[in-house]
Amino acid sequence: MKMYLISDNIDTLTGMRLAGVEGTVVHERQELKEALDKVLADKTIGIVLLTESLAESFRR
Repeated sequence: MKMYLISDNIDTLTGMRLAGVEGTVVHERQELKEALDKVLADKTIGIVLLTESLAESFRR
């Protein structure tokens, strides 16, 4: 089972990559939707990490 990070901050992604967690940086609602669709389709990913600021930005 792998973890995957969806972030709006390149520094967070860099730090998590040093810990062995892959991910992506998004800034638009459509990019977030595409990233989530990709992650949900990958059955090897068991944990999705989403930065708090990104979650707040696209709450609705």
